[in-house]
Amino acid sequence: MNFSSSPVRSPLSSSSRPLGGKAVAVLVAATFALTAGCHQTLPSNVVAKVGPREISKESLQKAITEMHLPSSAPASVPSDVLNRIIDSTLISQEAEREGLASEPALRKKIEDDRDRILRRALIKKEVDDKVKVTDADIKDYFDKHRQEIKQPGYVKVRQLILPDQKTANRILSSLHRKKGFSRAIAKFKGGPVGKIFEGTVPPQFTKFFFGVPAGTVTGPISLKDGIHYFKVDTSEPGKLLSFDEAKAGISQFLTSRKKQDLYQKFLNSLRAKTKISINQKSLAELMGAAPPAKK
Repeated sequence: MNFSSSPVRSPLSSSSRPLGGKAVAVLVAATFALTAGCHQTLPSNVVAKVGPREISKESLQKAITEMHLPSSAPASVPSDVLNRIIDSTLISQEAEREGLASEPALRKKIEDDRDRILRRALIKKEVDDKVKVTDADIKDYFDKHRQEIKQPGYVKVRQLILPDQKTANRILSSLHRKKGFSRAIAKFKGGPVGKIFEGTVPPQFTKFFFGVPAGTVTGPISLKDGIHYFKVDTSEPGKLLSFDEAKAGISQFLTSRKKQDLYQKFLNSLRAKTKISINQKSLAELMGAAPPAKK
């Protein structure tokens, strides 16, 4: 089989001298054998066979789907993708024939990959596939936490960074004048911070951003790089969400929480039925809790 776009020259094409009947017969036989090998009958769910390995229609379709191609993609995409899969398979088979999998460094990587794949498969089977969040679960959570489920408010601010408190005291009154804050930023340091949402700043700084009207200059906050002042340009209060607005977020939250709980229970069950021995002395040495043993 040939999936490339390059034309394949037929053994029966013109040559430098005419062929005798016997030579033509041999070439015809060879061409027929090659064609038969490339077009051997395969099961309906198999799109190609590379040596002993079959490539299913399902795996080819999955590879194409994962590419997220636009609807305007050319009709040759399945053939192109299949060619890549065939190339990868050929290389993998050749690596196996050359015994690369038995090299120590590669064998360790293969074992690590195998362990990771098995862990993911087991967690999917024992945790992910067992977690179900129903509409009733979501509604129950919403009813119990209705006053807590809200879209957080936010402010848009600009910051001014002054070198020291003495400078801050000297220019503080000018910051409240029209364009005073902008002029100070141009003279010293600062600029737009962007949106700051409720719940994203340390509690001791909340008063400088929330509960103050737009246009307010707040500060100072003393940090390593200087004295910070802020001007609140926009202030948007938070709002309680309706059930429909909150449904997707609650579902995601409950799913994550249930998975974490089930995962921990699963781990506890494994620990309960498995003998685990820890060399406390070696562990303490690694943690620096004990001096290394004398030689």
